[in-house]
Amino acid sequence: MAGPYIFIFTGTSGSGRKTMAHRIGKELGIKHVSSYTTRPPRDSEPPDRDYHYIDQERFDRMNTSGDFIETALIHKHHYGIRTHELTDPLSEGKHVYMILNSDGASLMKKLYGEQVVRLFLYVEKRTVIERLEAKGLPAEVINNYISIYTDEVVYRKQCEHVLENLDLNRTMMKIREAIQSHL
Repeated sequence: MAGPYIFIFTGTSGSGRKTMAHRIGKELGIKHVSSYTTRPPRDSEPPDRDYHYIDQERFDRMNTSGDFIETALIHKHHYGIRTHELTDPLSEGKHVYMILNSDGASLMKKLYGEQVVRLFLYVEKRTVIERLEAKGLPAEVINNYISIYTDEVVYRKQCEHVLENLDLNRTMMKIREAIQSHL
């Protein structure tokens, strides 16, 4: 075994990766490592579930002091993973999961090699649009997601597991099998 695993849920926007990650994480007792972001929360996002929402000034201070293992600028907002929130559970021998875009997933793979297992979730573009519209997201946000869909979906070729998320229960079963194949 490569040591405690870092399971990274990545894939297209609107693929259900956050929902699936949180459900399987809770079911299997795997700790979630949240990103920090300067993006304001959307109405449907509870604080500190998917992200720790902070202002730009605090983000800059944390970044300057070397708190983040990685940072990214996405649609004018900064995101970062706090180093100790990842390394502490790993040093205790605990598996973790993260929800990252392809850039973050690639960086984590580069840094942690075989410890990183990427689970790529996707749905067809039309389904992405329908799901984002159902969430009540503004057209500008939906258009931003759709504009990067092709770039996102191409990343699946680099991931250890690729799952099309059409049916919740079936996808959960496949994710469970994928994760357990590493444990």
